Amino acid sequence: MTTEDAQEKQTRRVLRISKFNARSVTVISGLFAVLSLLGMSLPGALVGGGVVAAGLMEMRGHRRLEVGEPGARDWMVFSQVWLILCVFGYCGWRLAALDPADPFALLGDTTGLNQLVGIAGISTDELGELFIQIYTYTYGAVAALTLVFQGGLGLYYWVRVGRLEGR
Repeated sequence: MTTEDAQEKQTRRVLRISKFNARSVTVISGLFAVLSLLGMSLPGALVGGGVVAAGLMEMRGHRRLEVGEPGARDWMVFSQVWLILCVFGYCGWRLAALDPADPFALLGDTTGLNQLVGIAGISTDELGELFIQIYTYTYGAVAALTLVFQGGLGLYYWVRVGRLEGR
């Protein structure tokens, strides 16, 4: 295999990955942005729109790489950084919305929950502590997994696309 063939194979692989990631990020976050708007959640819609922007940035980088224009790496890497920042912002917003004095306020009407807790013999305080732990761990896991996966993809683009662009 010649150097040109190897480079072409690497380019096709990067393009396949970026096309899949950009499209899935854009479509899924776009749906969530619309659902947030329908649910009257302005912060959710803003975060969804921010993540849509990340997908569009990656698409722009994808197109630049596809036609051999310079700057593809910058667009592709920054899209991952932007996506991470959006998810961190969302997780921070959700964690800040949690009131430790009334953790179930996020759920709205908790009449059924209180009845269920009474039947199970669990105190509301114990359940509240468990809820806070699960809530915190869930958003912490979302932030950590986003950092690992999107950060890893950003690093992959930095190295691979950088090589393809001769950097």
